[in-house]
This record gives sequence, structure tokens and C-alpha cells, in this order.
Amino acid sequence: MNKPENHCGAGRRGEDLALTLLASKGFTLLHRNYRRGRGEIDLIMEDPDKVLVFVEVKANRTSTKGRPLERIDGRKIRRLQRLAQRYCCQQGQEHRDMRFDVVGVEMPEDGSRPGLEHIPNAFLPDGANYYPSR
Repeated sequence: MNKPENHCGAGRRGEDLALTLLASKGFTLLHRNYRRGRGEIDLIMEDPDKVLVFVEVKANRTSTKGRPLERIDGRKIRRLQRLAQRYCCQQGQEHRDMRFDVVGVEMPEDGSRPGLEHIPNAFLPDGANYYPSR
């Protein structure tokens, strides 16, 4: 009998699937699981237009939890924004064009094919040095 996948395993597999999806769209991975303090950005990527993209991955093993964007509250958004700001300062990227995307991954428990939903510009950056320089 197969043991159900734990939360961390499902999250890691969801990130793998999201990474594959974004790579197929021409994105390049810069960092995975960027951590500072209690927060984490799942994927930091560069899109084909050289825009810095901070990606939050929401993986569900069932469809009962709602769409991925519905599962990101204001507190999570603010935490991601602060982490993105720290990343940009640390990497000397303060004036770079950037955005926040979300990738939702539905992983049916019956083993059928996962569903993927990429939401570009899922929420707006907030604060100085976030807005495009163009």
C-alpha cells in the first residue's frame, strides 16, 4: 500500500512542476527556496523579457482548498514583498523591473495528471523600488 505524500513532499513536487512549466515558457531559474528569517520565496526567476519574477507556488493534493490566489492572504503578500526587497538589495537589483507571479498546482490523489495554473502579476509590488524603471 502506498503511503500518502506528506506536506513537504507535495510542496517540493509542486515546485518541481511549476519550475518545469515556467522553464517551458522561457523563464530562467535564479534561486530556489530563498530564505531570510521566517520567510521564503519559492522560486526567483527571470522571464524572457529579463524581468525579475518572484514566484509563490501553491500545491494542492485535492481541489477542496480553492484556487491558488485565493490562498494567499495580505500577510503572506507583505512577507513576500519584504523578502523580495531584501533579495534585491542583497543582489544589487533595486532598480530592476520585477513582478510577483503565482503558480497553482493541483495534484490529484488518484495519481492522474497534475493541473497547473500560472498567474502572472498575481499581486502588485508595494513600496519604493518595486515599480518598473521604464
